[in-house]
Amino acid sequence: MMENRAEAASATVSASASVSSKKLPKSVGRQLFCAGLSASLASGVTAPLDVIRIRRQLFGGLSVTHSSLFCYYQTPGAVKNAAVSGLDIIKRTIVMEGLQGFWTGYSSEAVRQWTYGVARIGLHRVFTQKLSEQKNGQALMYHELIGCAAVSGVLAVPLQIPFDKIKIRQIKDMWYQGAPRYRHVFHGLSSLRSCPQFLADFQKILPAAMARTVVNNVAGIGTFDVVKQTMSPRLDMSKASQTVLFSAISSCCVTMCMAPLDSLRNRIIASPNRYTGLTMAFLKIMKEEGPLGLYRGASVTAGANWIHNFIILNLFEVASSNWDRVCGNEHY
Repeated sequence: MMENRAEAASATVSASASVSSKKLPKSVGRQLFCAGLSASLASGVTAPLDVIRIRRQLFGGLSVTHSSLFCYYQTPGAVKNAAVSGLDIIKRTIVMEGLQGFWTGYSSEAVRQWTYGVARIGLHRVFTQKLSEQKNGQALMYHELIGCAAVSGVLAVPLQIPFDKIKIRQIKDMWYQGAPRYRHVFHGLSSLRSCPQFLADFQKILPAAMARTVVNNVAGIGTFDVVKQTMSPRLDMSKASQTVLFSAISSCCVTMCMAPLDSLRNRIIASPNRYTGLTMAFLKIMKEEGPLGLYRGASVTAGANWIHNFIILNLFEVASSNWDRVCGNEHY
């Protein structure tokens, strides 16, 4: 009788291990799908702010005599600056393009998030899950969480650059020449593939994009995981309330770190002949505009980055919970 029970228990363990091994690919798929869904929806919400901040960074000029960061914009080739406010930028977008103008380039952004966003967020979750499994479910060290965020950010960067180039040029071209050179994201990808200059531009953009993405991941997802692991056991709050709190904290970290890197990357993408690399762009901006040039459009950038990171982290948790509820297994 005892032998039969032991054999039955052994069979149960073996069956559980077999089921677990079969579910592992779906667990990876869960992480990647939830990452793409949360990132693409978040980008749809922040698209108007993205359009405003990118135009602010590309066409703006700062005046030290004004306290507002929305002091001037300058269309390329113009002889002098035209004094406009941030509201004037919004009005010009509405007059020239209508409300849909605030979603210029969103097709590129959506596809970008289902590639770059999946890698940046989803791979981080996969890496931390794998490490946790290797440690038999023990909590990861802080440097392990930060390391996973940094590595997933590095791996995501090559997927980011083509879509960023298409989106930023679409947003720029509507004001610069009245129509975008790329009709849609796939037309842009086809054009870039046949462009002999793209590889050279890619190399110019890579350092700035790499710095931006790694900082974004570490400040956003890495900080979220560290704060969650540290504070969650001490708080008598629901899981949803904790997610809101921790995502708000990490979003503040993203906001403080991202503005200069955003500006540098966007300018290199829009004008690779003028800004030939990260160091050159930094030195040129510092010489021509001073330190405030790095923070052109910073208020909108801060708002966009905060909202984007906050929505991603919360939607990821919601999507994951619903996936688990439907599948009936938290690791499925």
